[in-house]
Amino acid sequence: MPTAVIALKLTDAVPQIEGDYIGVDKGTVALLAHGIKAKLAIGDFDSVDEREMQQIRENIPEVISLNPIKDDTDSEAAFNEAVRRGYDRIIFLGALGGRADHTLINLRLAYQHPGLVTLIDEQNTAEAFIPGTYEIKKEDHAYISFFTEDDAEISLEGFKYPLSHCRLTEKDLFTVSNELNQAVGHFTIHHGTVLMIQSKDKEQ
Repeated sequence: MPTAVIALKLTDAVPQIEGDYIGVDKGTVALLAHGIKAKLAIGDFDSVDEREMQQIRENIPEVISLNPIKDDTDSEAAFNEAVRRGYDRIIFLGALGGRADHTLINLRLAYQHPGLVTLIDEQNTAEAFIPGTYEIKKEDHAYISFFTEDDAEISLEGFKYPLSHCRLTEKDLFTVSNELNQAVGHFTIHHGTVLMIQSKDKEQ
């Protein structure tokens, strides 16, 4: 199955990614503003006005309206729908910033589904990794941070602050704002799950 690119309501920039676009609530309007007609729109649509809702219904082939009284967020509902449809890679746009509780939920979605979920906005990329060795290139993001919600062990090579078989717990904060000191670095997860967040400062 192709990639699902899920645009949440904080979506601003929309990168060109090969896959099927899904609009969540006002994120559907953001996609339309960039000339992208989503394959699906889903949400309780409490952040869109009547004109925008009409625009969605006229341009999007499938619309799923959710009850605003529900146990999960719109992003969770969109994720579950994408999984149900068989997508094996899910990219969220506009998942970071805004309400802190929604940001935390989206980060947990990424953490709980390593290799499946990636969060992207103009300043950050977040995704989780399970045991293995991974290559990372020095590209657009200046800072690289690693976190776990449980217990993990990590090694970093080619970083400004290297690590060798370092235990990482949910209480640790020392793995924030690391940097690559060469063109390509490697990190190894020896056990556990680790969330990697690549960030850059906001352009003035």
